[in-house]
Amino acid sequence: MSTDAVAQIGAADAAAQAARSVAGVVRLQPGLKGLIKQFAAQAWTRTTGRDVPDIAGVDVALTELQVDAEVRIVVTIDHHAADVGRKVHDAVAAALENTTGRPAVVRVRIVGFELEPRYT
Repeated sequence: MSTDAVAQIGAADAAAQAARSVAGVVRLQPGLKGLIKQFAAQAWTRTTGRDVPDIAGVDVALTELQVDAEVRIVVTIDHHAADVGRKVHDAVAAALENTTGRPAVVRVRIVGFELEPRYT
């Protein structure tokens, strides 16, 4: 596995952790590309000796100038979706900029709602 792929997975892991830390996010939801990427997890484990981070629902592309990310989230019904999306955007952008040292372009997609309220 290339150094770029390891850096990309590291950035995606930072983004996933940041997104999950936002109140109202139930889970991240992988798209088709994310499901296919799960098959590559074995190569990560063989290369690093560690389990692949749970980055389902996060796609990251690193360029020399910036980092592009798409995060797909499921939001709980007892939070305002637009507020959750904005907070996820801000948290992920900060995490990626801190991890990569590059400006981040982040897209957040709310792909579903959890209809059972979460009382915390």
